[in-house]
Amino acid sequence: MVLVASLGHGAWAAAPSAQPTFRIVESVPEATDYGTPGVPRTQAVWLDMIRGAHTRIDVAAFYLADKPGSALQPVLDAVIDRARHGVKVRFLLDRSFMKYSRDSVARLRKLKNIQIRVLPMDALTGGVLHAKYMVVDGREVFVGSANWDWRALTQIHEIGARIDDARFARTFEASFDLDWDAAAHPDMPRLAKRAVRALPFAPVTEADPVALHDASGEALSAFPAFSPPSLIPHDLSAEQPALVRMIHDARHVLRVQVMTLSAIREYGPKGWWTPVDAALRDAAARGVDVRIIVADWALREPMQSYLKSLAVLPHITVKFSRLPPAPQGFIDYARVEHAKYAVADDRRVYIGTGNWGWSYFNTTVDASVFAQGAGPAKTLAGIFDRDWNGPYVTTFEPDRTYAPPRTH
Repeated sequence: MVLVASLGHGAWAAAPSAQPTFRIVESVPEATDYGTPGVPRTQAVWLDMIRGAHTRIDVAAFYLADKPGSALQPVLDAVIDRARHGVKVRFLLDRSFMKYSRDSVARLRKLKNIQIRVLPMDALTGGVLHAKYMVVDGREVFVGSANWDWRALTQIHEIGARIDDARFARTFEASFDLDWDAAAHPDMPRLAKRAVRALPFAPVTEADPVALHDASGEALSAFPAFSPPSLIPHDLSAEQPALVRMIHDARHVLRVQVMTLSAIREYGPKGWWTPVDAALRDAAARGVDVRIIVADWALREPMQSYLKSLAVLPHITVKFSRLPPAPQGFIDYARVEHAKYAVADDRRVYIGTGNWGWSYFNTTVDASVFAQGAGPAKTLAGIFDRDWNGPYVTTFEPDRTYAPPRTH
């Protein structure tokens, strides 16, 4: 039987094979109520992808933070093992966070078949390389909120996606290759000329999504999107307009979970970031039930006041999540909701690597996947509702002031 669906301006037709080509992935903080049955965990997915690599592994990561005996150690060990067996590995890291990566980088640089480059986004755009994705053998992609940090595997709530499709992977590679070149030759005029060159293949885009299916055989379509617009191949889809269109298309319920959300520009030129903010308010004005969960890290000012400006509106409810401490005591930069995803009605989802603020879409390297299909929407809505109705969230009351947490 042939299944047909559409997304955006494109259409597709496909018959699912035995293996799923789209899977939602979750990191579950230890000693919490999180964890959706049947949803694979981040460490297991990374290990499976890395151990199955035959030719190459490309990783774009904000930073590398390992410690002996941590959950990231077997992941890095697996990368090293594949490199020793001839797999070519490239790590692309952010310059401004290199102090967190120094020990892991020193270990990896010694090994044959592993290359590391550092992207000076602070000099190029004033932003950072904030993306977290991996491409294996030009056929598989992982993209999501989890940093290459031991805490992201066991102490932070994260959401990602694993996509098995060669054209989807090649599209990610096109973005990675431009950033890899930028790390070696950080010259924006030169990079701008390269970005306008036509790609030698038809990338997966909002206008031309790819047909996939999930573990239950449900059909879906998907496309990747990237930030910032100034540093992606022009043939690829940009994140911000795709996200705004998804919000505009919501008709009943819009679920949003993101660590921080604000229209107040705190980095770069001061002012108001209109597109996503206006889309959220417009959705509420036309009667969409807008439900937003942010982390307690969003309680600092002026972000807390901005969130209250949403919470006072009819049809918008904002909650913040505060995870319980780890059993072993306080852990720096952990025990937080770090996921970045949205579900529109029961049919469209977004899973990204950036928080919702101006700089993440305009000066920072980030990446995401948009998907249309009942399967992904049901899974993500279930994860969201478990949190929304769970023990860790508090509903914003506009007349109250909430204390931000200790982070380090």
